[in-house]
Amino acid sequence: MNKSQLQTKIFLGTASGVLIARSVTYSDTWILLPIGIAVWWAGTHKRQLSDYLFFSFSLSIAFWFARINWVTLVGIDAYIGLAFLMSIIYGSFGYLMYKVRNLPLPFISYGLIFISMEALIDYFPFGGFPWGKLAYDSADAPWANLMSYGSSPLVSAAVLLIAALMIPSLGFLLQKAFSASLVFVISIAAFNLFLIDLDQSDKKESGKIDIAIIQGSVPRSGLLFNEQKMEVLKYHIKETDNLLELNQKNYDAILWPENSIDVDPFSNKEAGILVEDLVKKYKKPLISGAVVQKANGLSNSVLLWEPKDAKVIDSYEKNRLVPFGEYIPFRNLIGNYVNRFELIPQDFIPGSRSNNLRVNNTLISPIICFEVAWNSSLIEQIKEGGQLISVHTNNATYAFSDQLEQQFMITRMRAMETGRDIVVTSTTGISAHINRNGEVLWASKEFVPQSKIVTASLYSDLTPAVKYASIIERLSLFGFVIPFIILLITYVRRKI
Repeated sequence: MNKSQLQTKIFLGTASGVLIARSVTYSDTWILLPIGIAVWWAGTHKRQLSDYLFFSFSLSIAFWFARINWVTLVGIDAYIGLAFLMSIIYGSFGYLMYKVRNLPLPFISYGLIFISMEALIDYFPFGGFPWGKLAYDSADAPWANLMSYGSSPLVSAAVLLIAALMIPSLGFLLQKAFSASLVFVISIAAFNLFLIDLDQSDKKESGKIDIAIIQGSVPRSGLLFNEQKMEVLKYHIKETDNLLELNQKNYDAILWPENSIDVDPFSNKEAGILVEDLVKKYKKPLISGAVVQKANGLSNSVLLWEPKDAKVIDSYEKNRLVPFGEYIPFRNLIGNYVNRFELIPQDFIPGSRSNNLRVNNTLISPIICFEVAWNSSLIEQIKEGGQLISVHTNNATYAFSDQLEQQFMITRMRAMETGRDIVVTSTTGISAHINRNGEVLWASKEFVPQSKIVTASLYSDLTPAVKYASIIERLSLFGFVIPFIILLITYVRRKI
């Protein structure tokens, strides 16, 4: 490979990575997903190892540095470190592609390996970082309709299939074999039309619930937003009053975001009295995000305050914590070198169970911010009877960045996967009501106090993605084994 070829590989890889990463940034750009994959696979297929590696690592570096640019708001060192770590994981895919390149139907092998890699990042590094899954950029794409049937692995498989069909279509077109190219174009169009028409009709509702979603905003954005913790609490009380004092519409519960009560209401008397007074005033359950001090660390929780005595009767504790945000991996090793970690003097502790909160006769499945990208907790909550999902988030650190749109897109995909309406409450936006088909029925503006009473539908049916979640996870995690078993069998036969 000469210098010109190397530069071409790096350029195409970088362009592909940026295309895939930016597919979520602008509306109706989901077609960039299979195009980016197609350029990647076409640029490496059946070539030497260096081609696979240079192309794959160029793509991975470009993808992750573009995808998580919002981490710079935490720190340039955190941004560079996380982006490079994820790039190494994704870039190593090129080596595995090279090993199976000569198998029959190699694009199927590429796809199986890719899906397994996406399943792996549910667990690694630091307990997982699945923020870059292809499915999570697809809420407006035809293949999003597969989410309720096979979760993110099936959606990714559809994207990879379309990418694989694009490659021979373009190849035949360049060779002026227009009829052959047209066959693949028609196949792609037919597949997408099939996905668009896939039955996504609403199942029978099991009821409705009216929720007052409160977005109180914060005094400032960025890492230091929580320096005025009592002010954040008062902002949410004020916004609740603005919405409810003159309200004529009935509602069943009040929903507050993550960190809306950032002062432990059990140890801080002033904070506790403020919340209790509000609950007694409106005589409705309050479901609020709160930071609670426990013996072994802090807990990022969702608390259910009952209206009779204004006391907490149930709670949910965040299971998936943010590394370097809610806890410091290797604290003793790196804490002395990064002064910014002094802002996190003690680690949060993860919750040990998935829990639904009962409001009247409704089971609500709460999750907190970063957790929306994982299956485990949410799937368990739905299987245990959850009828509505509430997402409690605090985006003040990442105000006006791509992080908000990315998380919102993921949330829409989770609605489709679980077959549940989702109500989102955020300190600074985006708060929203999303139906089970991923359609946005209401969304707030960013960084202004804004609230609304929404009527959410309740469902009790289980989608195939929820019902067979453990099987789907195992198949996707170990799918990469299939091409390597075939490779081993082929090798043994040649030796005999």
